[in-house]
Amino acid sequence: MFEGMAPVLVVPDKGLATAEPKRVVLAWNQSREALVAARRALPFLKRAEIVTITVIDPPPHGPERSDPGGLLCQMLVRHGVKAEVSVLARTLPRVSDVLHRACRDLDADMLVMGAYGHSRFREAILGGATRNMLEQAEVPVFLAH
Repeated sequence: MFEGMAPVLVVPDKGLATAEPKRVVLAWNQSREALVAARRALPFLKRAEIVTITVIDPPPHGPERSDPGGLLCQMLVRHGVKAEVSVLARTLPRVSDVLHRACRDLDADMLVMGAYGHSRFREAILGGATRNMLEQAEVPVFLAH
């Protein structure tokens, strides 16, 4: 995933529910890693019935402050993806917990997210959303860095 620049699909122990995911949650935080994951997952996203771009606690300042996830949604729609944006509050201790709940609430078949946005040292010491998602994956997780 790092040196080879290849995305990874992590499948939970229970296996794949379907070979063609129909409902996909795309975790969006305006990072380079999230954009790479979205672009690499385009073949899955184009075939999905709905892609929910999930933004958790968007920053109050920045280019997307008035329309979080809007530019990504516009780009995906131009590629033929049926996408919508869901802005969620961080009501649970970890971002990964909010993503898990969103996947359950939307009955998602797959989660797409950028991986390891922080340094490997910081991830090893403090953990992070990527590690938490890998430890608790309930649906297949498509990761790219």
